[in-house]
Amino acid sequence: MADGLALIIEDSHTQSQIIGKMVQSEDWTYVTAKTLEEALSVLVRQRPSLIFVDIFLGEENTLGHLQAIRDLALDATIAVMTAGSRDEAIDETLRAARRANVDYVLRKPFTPKQLRAIVQAAYDNATEGRKRNHALVVDDSPVVSHLTSQILADNGYRVSTAKSMEEALANPDIAHLDLVVSDIFMPGMGGLEGIKIIKGAWPKVRVLAMSAGLGERVTSERATSAAVRAGADAEIRKPFQPHELMHTVIDLMA
Repeated sequence: MADGLALIIEDSHTQSQIIGKMVQSEDWTYVTAKTLEEALSVLVRQRPSLIFVDIFLGEENTLGHLQAIRDLALDATIAVMTAGSRDEAIDETLRAARRANVDYVLRKPFTPKQLRAIVQAAYDNATEGRKRNHALVVDDSPVVSHLTSQILADNGYRVSTAKSMEEALANPDIAHLDLVVSDIFMPGMGGLEGIKIIKGAWPKVRVLAMSAGLGERVTSERATSAAVRAGADAEIRKPFQPHELMHTVIDLMA
């Protein structure tokens, strides 16, 4: 991956160095800032493609200041990160972060794999001059998940995957989705209940339900119709051809 510049806004020297080493492992350089004032000064002088912002800098909550960061870094990918605070449960902090104008929400501690995906997305955004739509594929079949993800990625989407609705809903980044492509029949919660939750919490996220049915017990037509009643915006029957999926997605996202 070509070199890029990341700004790490973090008041812990140890944490900023850990994140910095992760960034360097992706062949990027980084600068750090311990306060918002330092960060804004950096942004006046430099143009990072990626910004990591700790939500709590000492006693200060940075969520109310994100617009000032965005105003100076219009094209940057912004990821906020938190381990919570003494005065607020981490889930409430993450919900507030989702409502802010950020691209990613990271719960500390996060892994190099999670950071690598963000760096790659920031690089792609900077290269293409735009931010790609983000799709989530939810399917317990590795084969279907891989093929569906590849089709979407080949057509310009940033793609995340989950093996179940429980896994999908546990990811803080779900609020930053543009599209969910979900199987209906999966272990655990399953697609129908998950679709209701997603559309109830994030009504602007478009949901495409897919199913091969359950043999003679439930046809694919009945299954996908039930998904539409649960809130899905469109349906597709498995197996499908790549052009069928993309024609459906293009119509759905228009």
